[in-house]
Order: sequence, then C-alpha cells, then structure tokens
Amino acid sequence: MSVTQSVAAILQEKVTLDSESIDRMYLNVYVPQLQSPAGVAHFFRRQRGATFASSALMAPLTTAFVAALERFART
Repeated sequence: MSVTQSVAAILQEKVTLDSESIDRMYLNVYVPQLQSPAGVAHFFRRQRGATFASSALMAPLTTAFVAALERFART
C-alpha cells in the first residue's frame, strides 16, 4: 500500500523561492469616505482648508507622495 503525499509536502520538498530584489512595489489604499464626490469635497474643504474642492488640488498631494516614496527607496 502506498501513501499519497499532500500537495504541501511535495511543494516543500521540490519548490524553493529565491528573491534577489523587488522590482516594483505597488501601494493601493482604499478609503471608503473618499469614494464619493461628497467625501472628496469634504476632505479638501475640511481637512485641507480649501475654499472649494477641485481636482487640481490632487496633483500636489500625489507628487509629494511619489517623491517621498522615491526618497525612501533611495535611502
């Protein structure tokens, strides 16, 4: 009678993972309150102190975030 091995046992014996570096890193953030126009307007008006909500206000935040990630990666 033979004993059947589990998939986990076979993988443990035969498969190895070797990672030298991370090529790309993706960061996805989900904030439910910012998924509606009213939530975005509230964020820019109340949290950021803008007179009115505008999509033009998003670019500086995104640019600063990307720059911070790049500085972190270089460090």
